[in-house]
Amino acid sequence: MSTNIQWCDETWNIIVGCSRISSGCQQFPQYQNVSNWDGTVEFVKSQLIKPLSWRKPKKIFVCSMADLFHENVPFEWIDQVMAVIALSPQHTFQVLTKRPLRALEYFSQQSLWVKWYEAAEKYLWDAVSENFGGLINLQQYFIEQHFPLPNVWLGTSTENQAMADKRIPILLETPAAVRFLSCEPLLGEIDLKLFHVIPEPNPNWVICGGESGPLSRPCNIEWIESIVQQCQSAKVPVFVKQLGANAHLGGQRFKTRNKKGGEIEEFPKLLKIREFPFGA
Repeated sequence: MSTNIQWCDETWNIIVGCSRISSGCQQFPQYQNVSNWDGTVEFVKSQLIKPLSWRKPKKIFVCSMADLFHENVPFEWIDQVMAVIALSPQHTFQVLTKRPLRALEYFSQQSLWVKWYEAAEKYLWDAVSENFGGLINLQQYFIEQHFPLPNVWLGTSTENQAMADKRIPILLETPAAVRFLSCEPLLGEIDLKLFHVIPEPNPNWVICGGESGPLSRPCNIEWIESIVQQCQSAKVPVFVKQLGANAHLGGQRFKTRNKKGGEIEEFPKLLKIREFPFGA
Protein backbone atom coordinates (compact mmCIF):
# COMPACT_ATOMS: atom_id res chain seq x y z
CA MET A 1 0.00 0.00 0.00
CA SER A 2 1.10 3.62 -0.45
CA THR A 3 2.87 5.13 2.54
CA ASN A 4 4.05 8.35 4.14
CA ILE A 5 7.33 6.75 5.23
CA GLN A 6 9.91 8.96 3.54
CA TRP A 7 12.52 6.29 2.83
CA CYS A 8 10.28 3.90 0.89
CA ASP A 9 7.68 4.02 -1.89
CA GLU A 10 5.36 1.22 -0.75
CA THR A 11 4.73 -1.03 2.23
CA TRP A 12 4.10 -4.74 1.73
CA ASN A 13 2.29 -6.16 4.76
CA ILE A 14 2.27 -9.82 3.83
CA ILE A 15 2.57 -10.65 7.56
CA VAL A 16 0.95 -8.69 10.39
CA GLY A 17 1.25 -9.01 14.16
CA CYS A 18 4.16 -9.07 16.56
CA SER A 19 5.10 -8.91 20.25
CA ARG A 20 7.14 -6.51 22.32
CA ILE A 21 10.84 -7.29 22.44
CA SER A 22 12.48 -3.95 23.32
CA SER A 23 11.67 -0.34 24.16
CA GLY A 24 11.48 0.63 20.48
CA CYS A 25 8.31 -1.39 19.90
CA GLN A 26 5.01 0.38 19.32
CA GLN A 27 1.53 -1.15 19.12
CA PHE A 28 -0.89 -0.46 16.29
CA PRO A 29 -4.69 -0.75 15.98
CA GLN A 30 -4.98 -1.35 12.22
CA TYR A 31 -5.47 -5.12 12.36
CA GLN A 32 -8.06 -6.27 14.86
CA ASN A 33 -6.83 -9.86 15.35
CA VAL A 34 -3.24 -8.86 16.07
CA SER A 35 -3.56 -5.40 17.62
CA ASN A 36 -2.68 -6.58 21.15
CA TRP A 37 0.85 -7.57 20.11
CA ASP A 38 0.63 -10.80 22.09
CA GLY A 39 2.68 -12.79 19.59
CA THR A 40 -0.22 -13.56 17.26
CA VAL A 41 0.88 -13.30 13.62
CA GLU A 42 -1.09 -13.72 10.42
CA PHE A 43 -0.02 -14.48 6.86
CA VAL A 44 -2.09 -12.26 4.55
CA LYS A 45 -2.27 -14.47 1.47
CA SER A 46 -4.01 -11.81 -0.59
CA GLN A 47 -0.89 -9.64 -0.35
CA LEU A 48 1.63 -12.25 -1.49
CA ILE A 49 1.74 -11.56 -5.23
CA LYS A 50 1.30 -7.78 -5.05
CA PRO A 51 4.92 -6.84 -5.88
CA LEU A 52 4.77 -8.98 -9.01
CA SER A 53 2.10 -6.65 -10.40
CA TRP A 54 4.08 -3.45 -9.77
CA ARG A 55 5.96 -2.77 -12.99
CA LYS A 56 7.64 0.47 -12.01
CA PRO A 57 10.67 -0.06 -9.74
CA LYS A 58 9.87 0.71 -6.12
CA LYS A 59 11.55 0.72 -2.72
CA ILE A 60 9.30 -1.60 -0.70
CA PHE A 61 9.27 -1.76 3.10
CA VAL A 62 8.48 -5.40 3.97
CA CYS A 63 6.20 -6.01 6.96
CA SER A 64 5.87 -2.49 8.35
CA MET A 65 3.14 -3.92 10.64
CA ALA A 66 5.17 -6.91 11.80
CA ASP A 67 8.62 -8.48 11.99
CA LEU A 68 9.40 -10.93 9.19
CA PHE A 69 11.74 -12.78 11.54
CA HIS A 70 9.41 -13.00 14.53
CA GLU A 71 9.77 -16.38 16.26
CA ASN A 72 6.16 -17.26 15.40
CA VAL A 73 6.67 -16.71 11.67
CA PRO A 74 7.56 -20.12 10.19
CA PHE A 75 10.41 -20.30 7.70
CA GLU A 76 7.91 -21.62 5.14
CA TRP A 77 6.21 -18.21 5.12
CA ILE A 78 9.55 -16.46 4.75
CA ASP A 79 10.39 -18.78 1.83
CA GLN A 80 7.29 -17.51 0.01
CA VAL A 81 8.21 -13.90 0.70
CA MET A 82 11.75 -14.45 -0.55
CA ALA A 83 10.48 -16.24 -3.66
CA VAL A 84 8.44 -13.16 -4.58
CA ILE A 85 11.45 -10.93 -3.90
CA ALA A 86 13.66 -13.07 -6.15
CA LEU A 87 11.02 -12.87 -8.89
CA SER A 88 10.84 -9.07 -8.60
CA PRO A 89 14.38 -7.86 -9.40
CA GLN A 90 13.06 -4.46 -10.50
CA HIS A 91 12.20 -3.61 -6.87
CA THR A 92 14.29 -3.01 -3.77
CA PHE A 93 12.95 -4.73 -0.65
CA GLN A 94 13.78 -3.15 2.71
CA VAL A 95 13.50 -5.72 5.52
CA LEU A 96 13.77 -4.33 9.05
CA THR A 97 13.91 -6.64 12.06
CA LYS A 98 14.37 -6.47 15.80
CA ARG A 99 15.38 -10.12 15.69
CA PRO A 100 18.63 -10.22 13.70
CA LEU A 101 19.65 -13.54 15.27
CA ARG A 102 16.72 -15.28 13.60
CA ALA A 103 17.49 -13.52 10.33
CA LEU A 104 21.05 -14.86 10.59
CA GLU A 105 19.67 -18.34 11.23
CA TYR A 106 17.43 -18.14 8.17
CA PHE A 107 20.00 -16.77 5.74
CA SER A 108 22.68 -19.21 6.95
CA GLN A 109 20.73 -22.20 5.62
CA GLN A 110 22.20 -24.18 2.75
CA SER A 111 20.65 -24.11 -0.76
CA LEU A 112 18.04 -21.49 0.01
CA TRP A 113 17.32 -21.18 -3.70
CA VAL A 114 15.75 -24.67 -3.54
CA LYS A 115 13.32 -23.55 -0.83
CA TRP A 116 12.45 -20.42 -2.82
CA TYR A 117 11.94 -22.41 -6.01
CA GLU A 118 9.68 -24.91 -4.25
CA ALA A 119 7.65 -22.06 -2.71
CA ALA A 120 7.29 -20.39 -6.11
CA GLU A 121 6.27 -23.63 -7.80
CA LYS A 122 3.65 -24.37 -5.13
CA TYR A 123 2.18 -20.93 -4.43
CA LEU A 124 3.15 -18.58 -7.25
CA TRP A 125 2.93 -20.54 -10.48
CA ASP A 126 -0.18 -18.81 -11.84
CA ALA A 127 1.14 -15.34 -11.02
CA VAL A 128 4.57 -16.18 -12.44
CA SER A 129 3.07 -17.51 -15.66
CA GLU A 130 1.00 -14.36 -16.05
CA ASN A 131 3.81 -11.92 -15.29
CA PHE A 132 6.50 -13.73 -17.27
CA GLY A 133 4.24 -14.69 -20.18
CA GLY A 134 4.74 -18.36 -19.40
CA LEU A 135 8.24 -18.12 -20.89
CA ILE A 136 10.28 -19.06 -17.84
CA ASN A 137 12.15 -22.11 -16.65
CA LEU A 138 11.39 -21.58 -12.97
CA GLN A 139 14.01 -23.94 -11.61
CA GLN A 140 16.75 -22.52 -13.80
CA TYR A 141 15.70 -19.00 -12.80
CA PHE A 142 16.32 -19.72 -9.13
CA ILE A 143 19.52 -21.65 -9.79
CA GLU A 144 20.93 -18.53 -11.44
CA GLN A 145 20.06 -16.15 -8.61
CA HIS A 146 22.96 -14.41 -6.88
CA PHE A 147 23.24 -14.85 -3.13
CA PRO A 148 22.64 -12.72 -1.20
CA LEU A 149 19.90 -11.31 -3.42
CA PRO A 150 21.06 -7.91 -4.69
CA ASN A 151 17.64 -6.31 -4.19
CA VAL A 152 17.34 -7.02 -0.46
CA TRP A 153 18.36 -4.43 2.11
CA LEU A 154 18.43 -6.00 5.58
CA GLY A 155 18.27 -3.76 8.62
CA THR A 156 17.92 -3.93 12.37
CA SER A 157 16.40 -1.51 14.89
CA THR A 158 18.84 0.17 17.26
CA GLU A 159 16.84 2.58 19.39
CA ASN A 160 19.39 2.86 22.21
CA GLN A 161 22.93 1.86 23.08
CA ALA A 162 21.97 -1.52 24.51
CA MET A 163 20.17 -2.58 21.34
CA ALA A 164 22.96 -1.21 19.14
CA ASP A 165 25.56 -3.23 21.03
CA LYS A 166 23.40 -6.36 20.90
CA ARG A 167 22.07 -6.27 17.35
CA ILE A 168 24.68 -4.62 15.11
CA PRO A 169 27.32 -7.38 15.38
CA ILE A 170 24.70 -10.00 14.46
CA LEU A 171 23.50 -7.96 11.48
CA LEU A 172 27.06 -7.66 10.19
CA GLU A 173 27.40 -11.47 10.23
CA THR A 174 24.28 -11.90 8.11
CA PRO A 175 24.54 -12.22 4.31
CA ALA A 176 22.93 -9.15 2.70
CA ALA A 177 23.64 -6.90 -0.26
CA VAL A 178 22.94 -3.84 1.91
CA ARG A 179 22.85 -3.75 5.71
CA PHE A 180 21.25 -0.82 7.48
CA LEU A 181 20.36 0.50 10.93
CA SER A 182 17.12 2.15 12.00
CA CYS A 183 17.82 4.39 14.98
CA GLU A 184 14.14 5.19 15.32
CA PRO A 185 12.54 5.90 17.66
CA LEU A 186 15.82 7.26 18.96
CA LEU A 187 15.62 6.99 22.75
CA GLY A 188 19.15 7.94 23.75
CA GLU A 189 22.57 8.88 22.49
CA ILE A 190 24.24 6.03 20.60
CA ASP A 191 27.87 5.32 19.77
CA LEU A 192 27.51 3.25 16.60
CA LYS A 193 31.20 2.27 16.80
CA LEU A 194 31.50 2.78 13.04
CA PHE A 195 35.30 2.85 13.28
CA HIS A 196 35.58 -0.13 15.62
CA VAL A 197 33.56 -2.85 13.90
CA ILE A 198 35.37 -6.18 13.53
CA PRO A 199 35.06 -7.71 11.04
CA GLU A 200 34.40 -5.06 8.43
CA PRO A 201 32.35 -3.74 6.76
CA ASN A 202 30.27 -1.16 8.55
CA PRO A 203 26.53 -0.86 7.94
CA ASN A 204 25.80 0.60 4.50
CA TRP A 205 23.06 2.99 5.64
CA VAL A 206 21.62 4.56 8.80
CA ILE A 207 18.10 5.95 9.35
CA CYS A 208 17.42 8.03 12.45
CA GLY A 209 14.61 10.04 13.96
CA GLY A 210 12.50 10.78 17.00
CA GLU A 211 9.24 9.14 18.01
CA SER A 212 5.87 10.36 16.74
CA GLY A 213 2.43 10.18 18.29
CA PRO A 214 0.66 11.74 21.30
CA LEU A 215 2.63 9.71 23.88
CA SER A 216 6.02 10.22 22.24
CA ARG A 217 9.08 9.88 24.41
CA PRO A 218 11.60 12.74 24.28
CA CYS A 219 14.29 12.82 21.61
CA ASN A 220 17.19 15.21 22.01
CA ILE A 221 18.21 16.71 18.69
CA GLU A 222 21.82 16.43 19.91
CA TRP A 223 21.43 12.62 19.74
CA ILE A 224 20.45 12.85 16.07
CA GLU A 225 23.32 15.26 15.38
CA SER A 226 25.75 12.78 16.93
CA ILE A 227 24.57 9.99 14.61
CA VAL A 228 24.84 12.26 11.55
CA GLN A 229 28.36 13.27 12.52
CA GLN A 230 29.41 9.65 13.10
CA CYS A 231 28.02 8.62 9.72
CA GLN A 232 29.64 11.48 7.87
CA SER A 233 33.01 10.77 9.49
CA ALA A 234 32.74 7.10 8.49
CA LYS A 235 31.32 7.95 5.02
CA VAL A 236 28.12 6.01 5.74
CA PRO A 237 24.96 7.44 4.10
CA VAL A 238 22.45 8.74 6.65
CA PHE A 239 18.75 9.55 6.38
CA VAL A 240 17.19 11.86 8.98
CA LYS A 241 13.54 10.92 8.84
CA GLN A 242 12.02 13.18 11.50
CA LEU A 243 12.77 15.04 14.72
CA GLY A 244 9.77 13.47 16.41
CA ALA A 245 6.76 14.88 18.17
CA ASN A 246 8.67 15.51 21.41
CA ALA A 247 12.00 16.93 20.22
CA HIS A 248 14.31 18.91 22.49
CA LEU A 249 17.33 21.08 21.75
CA GLY A 250 19.60 22.52 24.41
CA GLY A 251 17.23 21.28 27.09
CA GLN A 252 14.28 23.16 25.61
CA ARG A 253 11.29 21.87 23.65
CA PHE A 254 11.91 22.27 19.91
CA LYS A 255 8.54 23.10 18.40
CA THR A 256 7.67 22.34 14.78
CA ARG A 257 4.57 22.98 12.71
CA ASN A 258 4.64 19.38 11.51
CA LYS A 259 3.26 17.16 14.30
CA LYS A 260 5.87 14.47 13.67
CA GLY A 261 8.71 16.91 13.21
CA GLY A 262 9.06 15.38 9.76
CA GLU A 263 9.24 18.47 7.55
CA ILE A 264 12.87 18.74 6.50
CA GLU A 265 12.74 22.53 6.11
CA GLU A 266 12.15 22.75 9.88
CA PHE A 267 15.28 20.74 10.72
CA PRO A 268 18.45 22.36 12.02
CA LYS A 269 20.85 22.85 9.10
CA LEU A 270 23.14 19.91 9.99
CA LEU A 271 20.19 17.52 9.96
CA LYS A 272 18.80 18.41 6.52
CA ILE A 273 20.19 15.23 5.07
CA ARG A 274 18.36 12.29 3.48
CA GLU A 275 20.83 9.98 1.77
CA PHE A 276 20.39 6.46 0.47
CA PRO A 277 22.99 3.67 0.22
CA PHE A 278 25.67 4.39 -2.36
CA GLY A 279 24.69 3.12 -5.77
CA ALA A 280 21.03 2.74 -4.79
